Amino acid sequence: MDEESLREKARLVVRNGKLPRRRPDRTWGGPGVGAQCAICELPVQATEMEFEIEFARDGSNPGLDKFHVHLQCFAAWEFERGSA
Repeated sequence: MDEESLREKARLVVRNGKLPRRRPDRTWGGPGVGAQCAICELPVQATEMEFEIEFARDGSNPGLDKFHVHLQCFAAWEFERGSA
């Protein structure tokens, strides 16, 4: 997928509230586990590198939200999250 398409998808996931605009509380990297990318919605294959990004939730619904993303999707989200 080309860079402009990834950036548009990243803008949409931020606008729709699927991914937060803020920095993750934790970021892990490693080989893909086959999970769906939170940005492009394609699986992150074992032959690809992925980031798992985690966001802590406080308040009335405490917990941890985890998302799997391709490296290039993460880069698009990082670029767009401040301007979405």
